[in-house]
Amino acid sequence: MSSFVSNQTVQQYLSVEVETKYVEVDGVRYAYRELGQVQHRGTTPLVFLHRFRGTLDDWDPAFVDAVAEHRHVILFSDAAVGSSTGTPATSVDEKAENAAAFVRALGHEVVDVLGFSMGGFVAQAIAMREPTLVRSVVLVGTGPGGNPETDPHTDIVFDIALKPEYSFEDIRYLFFADGRDTETQAYIDRHALRTDREPLVAPATIQAMAGLIMDFMGGKTDHYARLGTLHQPTLIVSGDDDHFFPVKNQWLLYRELPDAQLAVYPQAGHAPHQQHPDAVAAQVTRFLRVRDVASR
Repeated sequence: MSSFVSNQTVQQYLSVEVETKYVEVDGVRYAYRELGQVQHRGTTPLVFLHRFRGTLDDWDPAFVDAVAEHRHVILFSDAAVGSSTGTPATSVDEKAENAAAFVRALGHEVVDVLGFSMGGFVAQAIAMREPTLVRSVVLVGTGPGGNPETDPHTDIVFDIALKPEYSFEDIRYLFFADGRDTETQAYIDRHALRTDREPLVAPATIQAMAGLIMDFMGGKTDHYARLGTLHQPTLIVSGDDDHFFPVKNQWLLYRELPDAQLAVYPQAGHAPHQQHPDAVAAQVTRFLRVRDVASR
């Protein structure tokens, strides 16, 4: 993503300084970062699963830091993403299998998962595949598997998403609502703060990601039909101006999930957690605190 840094002073965030760690599983070295106060390390970790072309650096520092004030946060890169090694996954279920293996390699028996966009597909899959591993699910800017009722994405959004570099207007269109230039620039400024950056996602991995996304969104997998088996409490966070997943699709997710909450942010785009990082972080924190109480 191209950086267009404004002259405004941007506060420093812990997540842009935390070290990148690695764990090896079956010959694959997974890159990850951990945040959270010491007193939170005994709580259920929240594992972040990223979007199309996203690396560890593409999580919004403001959102990550706000969540990490109250949770043990783990940012995860799948095989062949950023500095993770291995070959790229070619299906949502393969990505879910990789994520589960990574979590267990860190020694965790139970986690919460937060998936953004493509990561939301993976969060749904891992929750269905691993009901004892995943305690609760947060889905941000994502949708259900393709089915006859889903509304399509806009005609140009994937053409923009596949550009080698994003302009200011590309970033605004992909992630924010029309007219939200101030919030777009603020995110760009925060994104540029990290100095030791992860490698960009390679073309072969982008191609594999695009294929599994098209299979999932095109209804070529059975994930939509299996949503009724996802019994973990789920928080769905959406903007009402999402060019990838029109808001009707969030209602389909909500309808099919046995235990779900839906929050739609007005005049927000595909990434409500980037447009409103503090508000979405607070909502995620409240949701998970209820899970904490219920687990005692």
